[in-house]
Amino acid sequence: MKKYLLIYIVILFFNTHDFEAQEKFVASISEYNEAIKKAKAGDVLILKNGVWKDVEINAYGKGTKELPIVIKAETAGKVIITGNSTLNIYGEFIIVSGLWFKNGNSTYKSVVQFKKNTKLFANNCRLTNSTISYFKVTPGIKDHWVDIWGKNNRVDHNNFTGKTSAGTTLVVWLKGNEHIENNHRIDNNLFGFREELGENGGETIRIGTSTNSMKSSKTLVERNVFASCNGEIEIISNKSGDNIFRDNLFVGSKGTLTLRHGNNALVERNVFLGNGVSKTGGIRVINCGHIIKNNLLIGLQGEGYRGSIVLMNGVLNSPLNRYHQVKNVDIQNNTIINSGPLVFGAGKDDEKTLAPENVNFSNNLIFNNKAANNIQFVDAVSVLVSIQIISMQWMVMLLDF
Repeated sequence: MKKYLLIYIVILFFNTHDFEAQEKFVASISEYNEAIKKAKAGDVLILKNGVWKDVEINAYGKGTKELPIVIKAETAGKVIITGNSTLNIYGEFIIVSGLWFKNGNSTYKSVVQFKKNTKLFANNCRLTNSTISYFKVTPGIKDHWVDIWGKNNRVDHNNFTGKTSAGTTLVVWLKGNEHIENNHRIDNNLFGFREELGENGGETIRIGTSTNSMKSSKTLVERNVFASCNGEIEIISNKSGDNIFRDNLFVGSKGTLTLRHGNNALVERNVFLGNGVSKTGGIRVINCGHIIKNNLLIGLQGEGYRGSIVLMNGVLNSPLNRYHQVKNVDIQNNTIINSGPLVFGAGKDDEKTLAPENVNFSNNLIFNNKAANNIQFVDAVSVLVSIQIISMQWMVMLLDF
């Protein structure tokens, strides 16, 4: 009898104390603001379906790994955020899901940012199952659709399509010790059509900046689709150290995955499909210690800096914002089919005088069904090359320099 009484007391205790997650339905920004003030670990705030116009949504609090604070749409895709609106995510273990930022006309520099101000950042937070499409800003503002600050945050299963304004679609920031070695994850997103901007600053993803490029980010970019991302030559601009780019699909995008600054990137198992589109490129390499392996590049139409794999010449005593010499790079087991040339020493001129050094380019397969300039050595390169080049006659050449 005592045993059953004890069980009953334990059950009663948990039912009468505030341990269970609470679901709160909110129909306006004022109701939401009141609810988020009181939100605790495990609580779920549900935004009513409909149009939410001219709202600043602050998603904050202190959840836990097991009991995050969740802010979600009543029905995914039916909560429309429009007008002069923005979303700030900050605190610990906050998840925002199901929102659609659509047809906005905003004065904010970020549609979504993982911070509130210079002291309040996000750690272990997540934006998922949401869409930003054709969100415009005041002319003259270089806006970003997503700015990631803090550490251990995730942006996944979202759709980012139709950016027309100047400014990078998604940026990872490393300004300050709170943001280095951040271990962010950017995965399973669709980055859709972006028109050619005609100037610098139209990247789809940028990780870091020139100023902070020697810092370690440890950001993972995987299983994303980049479709017709034509903003500028750098679809992805790597500007920090120790990042991983793997299992991504690039389709008909007029640019390259560019290792612009920073060292020790891993680029593996990505697929690049040109689909007959001009200016489509592969991987452009600057700086040291990169590994590029097991990538598939088919039908890329770009040349020069937009070739299939391009190793740049460097600048002597280069400042952070120019071109550091390519050194100690390992490029293996990649397959390049009917694509633009591989270029060693691209950009050689009176400033960029340092050829790539100590490069292992081996076990790569290059196929072209027509006569083509498959490989260009623009400068005298310190490189061990072992390449299979296959023509229509299936002639195999093994080159060792």
